[in-house]
Amino acid sequence: MNPWSASRQRIRCLLIKELIQIRRDRRLFGILLLAPLLQLLVLGYAATTDVKHIAVAVRDNDHTYYSREYIRALGSSGYLQTRLITQPDPEDQSLLVAGRAGLVLVIPRGFGQCLAAGKPASVQVLVDGADSNFAVQGLNYLQKATRLHSALLTRLATNPAGRRGTAPLPALIVESRVWFNPDLSSPLYMVPAVMGVLLLVTTMLVTSMALVKEREEGTLEQLIVTPLRPIELITGKLLPFVVIGFAEITLALPVVLLVFHVPLKGSIILFYFFSGLFLMNTLGLGLFISTLVKTQQQAMLVAAFFVMMPFILLSGFIFPVENMPPAIRAAAQFIPLKYYLTIVRGIFLKGAGLLELWPQALALLLWGAAILGLAVMKFHKKLD
Repeated sequence: MNPWSASRQRIRCLLIKELIQIRRDRRLFGILLLAPLLQLLVLGYAATTDVKHIAVAVRDNDHTYYSREYIRALGSSGYLQTRLITQPDPEDQSLLVAGRAGLVLVIPRGFGQCLAAGKPASVQVLVDGADSNFAVQGLNYLQKATRLHSALLTRLATNPAGRRGTAPLPALIVESRVWFNPDLSSPLYMVPAVMGVLLLVTTMLVTSMALVKEREEGTLEQLIVTPLRPIELITGKLLPFVVIGFAEITLALPVVLLVFHVPLKGSIILFYFFSGLFLMNTLGLGLFISTLVKTQQQAMLVAAFFVMMPFILLSGFIFPVENMPPAIRAAAQFIPLKYYLTIVRGIFLKGAGLLELWPQALALLLWGAAILGLAVMKFHKKLD
């Protein structure tokens, strides 16, 4: 047999062996075939940069026919969802900080009187600049809807022959003011989120692979036969990764603050507290993954396909969650990274506190306790 034929035969045997091994490993087979299809179906709907359904809080201080028609025109644009607010003016900032509105539109007194007299009328828009992409597109949509309504007023003020009368024509002018990120700088919005993503990837992946490595090398069984109780064993295995997580945060803060010049307007103690809640989730996920797989390769594949990619793409890190289909938005409610990104951006850029961020903190606590408890129970069964 010539060398070329022998080489082909060896390659053929190796190929058959690998295919048989993949077919026997049902977990790996499912990851390689089913996971990409499911992600393609889900992420194909979610991966869009268009911003729709922007919440606009409207303060109508004019209460005239012209102001009501203007609000109606904004709501019928297909992108803006308007709702009237009646609370005092100082509460406008709280709407943006708490995320209950992306834009706050203030219609001043005399708005309708100016338009009726054929004079330009101005409105004020307060924009949440913490999300620069959202702020730019939301402001563009509002300005476009305003221009269309202004053109409609101009046509109505023009005589049927198409000639202008002697009176000046009305016009609407939007005066925008961006809060939290006046320059709409993308790094101010993305860098804190990148820190959260890296914390997820490192702590979860390292936890899952470290525990599986113990099982592969046989050292985990040696720990099982010791007098340590299961909860003590798990705690002792996870605590080092808690220290690693906080160390990563501590090392990342100077880079975020000094290199990228991201302002820290909120409490750093509160930031560490919320990060601890997030670590409950990442370590719980890592422990849970380690109970489902038998090798480090499987742990890496499961973490990449079923956790990291969906979490990153469906958490609002890249694409707005508000623009996703209802079913995917509902699934995103179970992604801890979504709540942590809201917390990080709120603390750094908005100076948000526990009063504004308690819903996200509660979600992290409940989800973290659930996944960590489930992982501990399943890991306990493995020990028996």
